[in-house]
Amino acid sequence: MLTISKINRFKRSSKLQRHLDADGLYLEVSPVGSKKWRYRYKNFEGNWTMKSLGPYPETSLERARELRDEFKIVKDYQEITFEKTALEWLDYKDYSSEKNKQIIQRRIENYLLPQLGAQVLSHIRPKDILPILKQLEARGYLELARRVQNITSQIFKYGVQNLYCESNPAEPLQGCTKKPTVKHMSAIVEHEAFADLVCRIELTEHLMPSVKLCLQIAPYVFLRSESIRMAKPEHLDFKNKLWIIPKDKMGREHWIPLTDSMIQLLQLAVQQSDGDFLFNGSRPKRPLSENTLNLALRSIGIDKNIHVFHGFRSSFSTLAREALRLDGELIELQLGHVKGDAVRVAYDRSQRLEERREMMQAWSDYLDGLKGARYQ
Repeated sequence: MLTISKINRFKRSSKLQRHLDADGLYLEVSPVGSKKWRYRYKNFEGNWTMKSLGPYPETSLERARELRDEFKIVKDYQEITFEKTALEWLDYKDYSSEKNKQIIQRRIENYLLPQLGAQVLSHIRPKDILPILKQLEARGYLELARRVQNITSQIFKYGVQNLYCESNPAEPLQGCTKKPTVKHMSAIVEHEAFADLVCRIELTEHLMPSVKLCLQIAPYVFLRSESIRMAKPEHLDFKNKLWIIPKDKMGREHWIPLTDSMIQLLQLAVQQSDGDFLFNGSRPKRPLSENTLNLALRSIGIDKNIHVFHGFRSSFSTLAREALRLDGELIELQLGHVKGDAVRVAYDRSQRLEERREMMQAWSDYLDGLKGARYQ
């Protein structure tokens, strides 16, 4: 290894001289007597190459060794594969929804890993990614192509942030495939048709008790499918008339003010629950599936092109505005569409709770009225 005294004794000669320190670090002495640090290593193609680490004495022996070690770390990072990075990114995302995580994981496994998985992340270029997206586009999967591009870009962004690569080759590919036509989920948003829907649910006798109760409460609370299916009895606070969802789709605690009509149905659900989920599935200790709820709607004569389970959210959003003239901001808050100051949202979790209680009572009365009018 080199020392300061050794370095000071090096004399210039007619040819370039290299003096090894350790682990690929050399001090080069030129014929004119200048000295500079160089690090010798193998590039990704397996060929030896040199990297300049600065002149001596401006870059000291100690600093040259530090720079060599830092570059070795970065170089080691840059040998990480796309598959390893993708798996790390999935864990880093810490999805609150296991279902969403599984969907993303399947897309990575089905569309990205076969072509990119074994490749070193830092070696991948846009030309390697584009064919994957174009193949999906050619098959007519326009929305899927857009989502796969977004997933790929997020993985590379994570790679850049962790020094696995220096750039995000998926980012410039945003919009490289045709824009999909937006298709909203089917929902009944007319007064008479919605009245018919809630009454069909009320009068049906062939559904499993937990399925019927879930469909009965859904128009009142208009939760996302996963939130209502994964609900547990302990989420209900009948004393304070609140249903508290621990985490909604956006990762926030969501509060639902309860009316007497809601509580009556929810108490029945608690009585028939096995203690794990509020609405039991057909198998013990398992929740209802989204497919089960949509099939139940089909079984009472509601076509999938007319209304799906998720459509209760659109039904509320539209009818609460048009039929009841309720406050639009309160409607969005109750739907969980929170916007604005993130700090305010974090500390003010109630988000105008008392006003929303009044709104939910008005909506509950509206639903009760729909059913009452049909029974008369």
